[in-house]
Amino acid sequence: MGTIKLPKKSIKFFKTNQNKIFKSGKLAEGPWNSKLSEKIKSITNSKNAIPVNSNGSGLTALLLIYKEYYGRTDIMIQSNTMYGVKVITKTAGYNLVDYIDCRLETLMPNFEDLKKAVDHYNNKTEKLVIMLSDIGGIINPDIKKISEFCKEKNIILIEDSAHSFGSTLNNKFSGTFGNAGVYSYYSTKAIFAGEGGIVVTNDNNLAELIKDFIAYDRFKQKMEIGCNFRLAELQALMIYSVVKEYREIIKNKSKIANKYSKICDKLKIKYISQKTDIITGNYYKFILISPNKKISELLPKVKTITSKVYDYSLGNSTQIPSQHLCLPIWYNLEKSISNKVVKELLLSK
Repeated sequence: MGTIKLPKKSIKFFKTNQNKIFKSGKLAEGPWNSKLSEKIKSITNSKNAIPVNSNGSGLTALLLIYKEYYGRTDIMIQSNTMYGVKVITKTAGYNLVDYIDCRLETLMPNFEDLKKAVDHYNNKTEKLVIMLSDIGGIINPDIKKISEFCKEKNIILIEDSAHSFGSTLNNKFSGTFGNAGVYSYYSTKAIFAGEGGIVVTNDNNLAELIKDFIAYDRFKQKMEIGCNFRLAELQALMIYSVVKEYREIIKNKSKIANKYSKICDKLKIKYISQKTDIITGNYYKFILISPNKKISELLPKVKTITSKVYDYSLGNSTQIPSQHLCLPIWYNLEKSISNKVVKELLLSK
């Protein structure tokens, strides 16, 4: 239905600098990894930002380190998340002890959902990791309260921020509320560069472990675990080229979102807002929700859509897949497509 388009400034910047990489011969572990790290730290106000070759590898590295060096063995994830998140927990050797229920109004758990799951947990919380996924481009609205609760209970909180780079809650960036967060720049994400991820954390000791882990700790040779999760220099340059224009990308997508919001408000169609007094999203998805019936029954004429956030549930939140849909929203979306969406919304009501 459309193609992913990079900002022209990003393409120009990449082309200008790629030959410098070839001339230097540093195709790995070169200056662009360091430059990208500094760029992400300056944007997110994180003490540490470690480039990795994917969001999944960053999450896996964190889990393995928390298991090996912090004694964590059990994990909870939310029910509305990617199947790959579940797979990662097993790959890292964790006991997946529970799925945290999610709410249709955000597609994420609220504080009470999380607290209920922890209250039912029958082991010591110093064994527990909770990994929460931001959904659709916004940060979990209860993340600050959740973070404070996890600190009180000595629970490690990891933010899977694959959907939410550039999103803020009370001007604080996604990925910076828990012990660590991981962004994704996969080709379909809101801020997109083909592949790659960044781990952010304010824990300096954890950051050093991650830096060593992703290169097998072949230099210090003190770790018992490690893997090659490094980011290639060309991909680091690619991510840098796009990240430097992240505000332009979000601004462009916000105009499309405003167009959809106006017609939804007029027709009294519920949607997940990405702009409130405290929340600013990146418009990864524009999500319509239907609390009382299947979304296909509420909006039978709406056919110009993109994939659901997820068309399955891993836990008890089984109503979510059938009660939401996503309208097309990507950088420089063709006006003909957004006009078609508006027409279909009008026909459905």
